[in-house]
Amino acid sequence: MALYLYKAIAPGEAAKEVTVEAENLREAEQKLRRMNLLPVRFIREVDPAQSERGFLHRSKIDVLDMTEQLSALLNSAIPLERALAIIAEGAANDEQHEFIQTLRQGLHEGRKFSELIRSYGALFPGYYANLIETGEETGRLPEVLEELRRFMTESRELKDFIVTSSIYPVVVLAVAILVTILMFAVFVPRFVTQFENMGRDLPGSMVFLMNMSNVIVYGGIALVIAVIAGVTALPHLLGREKLAEIKAKIILSLPLFGALHTSVEMGKFVRTLAILISNHVDIIKTVRIAVKVIQNPVIRYSFAELENKLKSGLKLSAAMEDNQYLPKGLASRLRVGEESGTSGSMLMKAASHVEEDTRRQIKRLLSMFEPLVIVGLALVVMTVVLAIFMAIMELNSVEM
Repeated sequence: MALYLYKAIAPGEAAKEVTVEAENLREAEQKLRRMNLLPVRFIREVDPAQSERGFLHRSKIDVLDMTEQLSALLNSAIPLERALAIIAEGAANDEQHEFIQTLRQGLHEGRKFSELIRSYGALFPGYYANLIETGEETGRLPEVLEELRRFMTESRELKDFIVTSSIYPVVVLAVAILVTILMFAVFVPRFVTQFENMGRDLPGSMVFLMNMSNVIVYGGIALVIAVIAGVTALPHLLGREKLAEIKAKIILSLPLFGALHTSVEMGKFVRTLAILISNHVDIIKTVRIAVKVIQNPVIRYSFAELENKLKSGLKLSAAMEDNQYLPKGLASRLRVGEESGTSGSMLMKAASHVEEDTRRQIKRLLSMFEPLVIVGLALVVMTVVLAIFMAIMELNSVEM
């Protein structure tokens, strides 16, 4: 999906800028007409990879903080524009203040809050604008914002958990790689030079080390060149969509990492379903928005027929039960929720379970990773030391 910025006009109103999310320009114009807007002029495509203000400025805007404040104010029956004014007064920095004021100005111009959010591209998570739009359409914006706050808080806590838990393993891995490079790129070649200066033939163990050194040094250089060339050329040769699909398949095929990646994606998907169903959003629109939250194109494509199955009369649990990426037991839980009228709360519990399981998987993976790196480094050091020891013993036996 791309974002397209148009100048459009509604009957009896002045022309205004509207941002539309669509697959192409034709679909964008069709969406505008369904919104009772006549497209006057296509302005530009909004780049979702960057904010209009640049990376450094964007990083000063705390979307979660704004969402927390906005949720509290709207749930206190304060109008949206007034709530934004209050948040702007207490903004932590000038960038945040300017950003909130821009949102207020857009509301004064008659633009929808979801439309304003969409125009900021990657500043907001991909699901944010869609959920806000459903809140506007159903009249439950305060409730949706509260669910968004919870969702974003839990997502940030998961990211912080991953970062915090990864610091020690990453440091250990970096040290292991550095030691390995120094041993094979510096220490081993110098030791071999000493043998050559003595006019002796290299012992077999030192020949082995030297061959390993060449493989690591020249192989590493070749790998770096290949990665740079691949990153530069492959998007042009294959196209971004095909390349993204290949990357997604590779990630899913990795042992442990593939299952972890699937858990993260399913956690977001189930949580989005729970938020929308709890706020009584139409099931077709709910599924359409929830599927967009999935970033992995392979997993997202596996839900391609979900909307058609629902239109044919199937319930959500029956439509999803054959999906290979769905957490085990979710379809049966959802079936119970549909029969008892508690689908939203059942999905909330399921989402919490998936997220907690993701945490356990990450912790288990990192606990396995640390000793594996240490053992790997020990084996490398032991191999070098044994090879040098055997070479010294061989020299001593020759001299005797």
